[in-house]
Amino acid sequence: MTLADEVKAKIALEEKERNRKIAALKKLATGDLVSIIPELENKLEAALREESTFRDLNAGFLSSGINDCSETKRLLAELAVRAEGKNKEERDAWLTRQRTENTELTAIIGRQKSTAFDLNNLQTTIEMARKRLDNVLKVLSLRTAQIKFLTSS
Repeated sequence: MTLADEVKAKIALEEKERNRKIAALKKLATGDLVSIIPELENKLEAALREESTFRDLNAGFLSSGINDCSETKRLLAELAVRAEGKNKEERDAWLTRQRTENTELTAIIGRQKSTAFDLNNLQTTIEMARKRLDNVLKVLSLRTAQIKFLTSS
């Protein structure tokens, strides 16, 4: 094989390798990933706004941990006034019964539970939106590394 033939073979091999890398780069479809990032950011922002609005609208029915919400505490305080004159055990037993017998208190406790459930759903939506955005950014980072690798040689 002559030197010219060797050079031609080397050039053909390099061109074949370049074409393979170009084909691999085209398959990465980074443009598609970049184009959905604003959409994912908007979904996350909308979910955060929805949670904030929900918290504002239902502030009186949000409980912390195992404690009652402020509306339940307010009504229990009003009911406790009615139980004056009873000893502590009788008053506590009467107030406990009121949780099932008093329709207003039952309604407030029901709203407290549904508010907690709805808030949990909103928080799950936010977490999923965050994870989707984070995953796309991680894949994009991986593709960036792949592009650097393919273009480095």
